[in-house]
Amino acid sequence: MKGIMREFLASVLVLAAITAGQALCAEAGVLRAGAARVDITPAQDEFPCKVSGERSFVGVHDPVYARALVLDDGRREVAIVLVDVTMIPKPNELVKAVAEELKIPEANLLLAATHTHNVPLVSYHGGEPDAQQAREIERLKQGAVKAARNAKERLQPARVGFARGEAWVNINNGEQTGAKDGFDPHGPSDKSLDVLKVQSANGSPMALLVDYASHAEVMFRSVTKDNGYEVSGDLPGAAASILENQSQDSPVVLFASAAAGDQLSIFKSLKPAAQLPAADEGAAGWAILDVQARRLASSVQRLTAAMPEGASQVTLSAASKAVECPGQHLRLNRETGKVEIEEKPPVQIPLSVLRINDIVLAGVGGDVGSEIGMKFKAASSLTDATMITMTSGSIGYILADASYLHPGHAVMGSPLRQGCAEKAVVDGLLDLISH
Repeated sequence: MKGIMREFLASVLVLAAITAGQALCAEAGVLRAGAARVDITPAQDEFPCKVSGERSFVGVHDPVYARALVLDDGRREVAIVLVDVTMIPKPNELVKAVAEELKIPEANLLLAATHTHNVPLVSYHGGEPDAQQAREIERLKQGAVKAARNAKERLQPARVGFARGEAWVNINNGEQTGAKDGFDPHGPSDKSLDVLKVQSANGSPMALLVDYASHAEVMFRSVTKDNGYEVSGDLPGAAASILENQSQDSPVVLFASAAAGDQLSIFKSLKPAAQLPAADEGAAGWAILDVQARRLASSVQRLTAAMPEGASQVTLSAASKAVECPGQHLRLNRETGKVEIEEKPPVQIPLSVLRINDIVLAGVGGDVGSEIGMKFKAASSLTDATMITMTSGSIGYILADASYLHPGHAVMGSPLRQGCAEKAVVDGLLDLISH
């Protein structure tokens, strides 16, 4: 009797597995994908562009873009739009405009900034824009909408895959340990290079979504021309352009900022004063940018060349929510030399997840520290999970609790009180994945 019962239970389990497999196959659809990029570079007659409290932008070194990738499984459509800007301005307005253009729910759109610091909107942090900023915001919005529209018009059968490698062009900025040199070779630093690869049905390249943790500020505040700054996509823009210009059928490259709140490129054109005097390499800094961009682009090429053929049958899903953490404002009392804390209302941190089969693109509306990104990837039951930061609605720096021991620029600028965000972001994303 026990043997018969074991055989019966085994049969039930096999039938359940077959049924579950059939259900999954029934839910999956044929992947269609489309990608596009649109130039959003300021026109030459708009220079000089004044930056609040700083020098002016006097010209363009390299174009800046809005890039879009649209995916469709026959039942659901999702989109990823990356814009060469420091942070997404007027986020509610831009998300609504792009989502309405694609006729998708706003939750199905991941709209993020590459976080380049070499654009005129670098000093815009919300509020009512001046006339110049309003023009920049409108150009950005129209570019993002057009890129999304063009990508959707190019939908075709496709395959998608994911791989994780490493790249060695970033370093911890030293703030967590109080280092004054602007870097800490022993500080937390995520070298992970995550790539989503999209190909047409016949194998020709369509798009790459590259996710890597480094602030895009190799040329930030470096005076390179006519006593001013020049527009540039900086590290992500330069690496993307190298990959896009390899041949006529090169993919559109969407370069996202991973958890880079405490990460810098190894070398910068402008070196602030520390133990050594300040130094600015000026126009020579473009060579510094090119060397690092080529190293990063080479790491992407090496990784994608070894990737297996991707999936053509996919199930797409999307979810979003916000987690709440206590707020505060820190300021340095210059008379006492002590940091003073002013309590502020709770802060809502936007979270989102786009899922392609077991590939997870997790969005966070903030400039997230690398330890939080690494903890999320380690905690996720799905190994092909990557964190994309600076999504629409960015609230500023979101740092690990240990960063508050030596309050530097990022901690002083964060709106969050210590002890909440590190766990809340990770747990919130895991919850979105599980549902």
